[in-house]
Amino acid sequence: QKMKILITGINGAVGSTLVTGLKDKYQLRGLDLESNPNVPDTLIGSVADFDTVFTAIQDMDVVIHLANSGSAAIGERQQNAGIDLLPSENFVGIYNLLEAARQNGVRRFVYASRAGLLSPYPQSIFRTIDMMPRPESYYSVSKAFGEDLGYMYTSQSELEFVAVRIGNFNRDRPEPEHPHHLGHADTVHLFEQAVIHPNVKFEIVFGVSDSTWNLYDLDHGRKAIGYYPKQKSNIEPNI
Repeated sequence: QKMKILITGINGAVGSTLVTGLKDKYQLRGLDLESNPNVPDTLIGSVADFDTVFTAIQDMDVVIHLANSGSAAIGERQQNAGIDLLPSENFVGIYNLLEAARQNGVRRFVYASRAGLLSPYPQSIFRTIDMMPRPESYYSVSKAFGEDLGYMYTSQSELEFVAVRIGNFNRDRPEPEHPHHLGHADTVHLFEQAVIHPNVKFEIVFGVSDSTWNLYDLDHGRKAIGYYPKQKSNIEPNI
């Protein structure tokens, strides 16, 4: 029997890439604001609605959470700074999904975080997962919040959690051109490893491809979830 995976934000750039790479090996279900012709079992709704989330998660083995309000949308809200304008998809959504996952006995939760949590550090500094996040936007704050909430849930339940700190991903750029980039083939490999690798309780890994510019600690991803990037950018350090 195929493993059952719920993917939120299944119509997005990363979601569409995962559908192409995973649909023949796993039983996929989507949750998004629109239907997906490649995944007939797609529920239409927002992750900010708990009842919708609870229904979508039923009978699933794994959740891959990609849905969120992006940095541009949140930037518009920041111009009108007010706590009531923070995106419920990012803050309430991650709570809804983790709580529904706990109640439904989901085994593992894979969360799309962002490598940009470390962007304020100089380009000369090698990025490791134990560096203090330095969020500079509501969007980054929401990603740090999601990682911390994931840790809380793993400490209080049987749920397993992997946060993938994605770098730059582009639907139209399958090959990486910079150490911040995540290629399409590596995206599928990375998220599949985050789903299937054994003996994981809580992990944070970098979602970038390999590069001749050694900017991110990819050895941690190899050890933590068996992520061995297949793609590599060829670029000299710009520092």
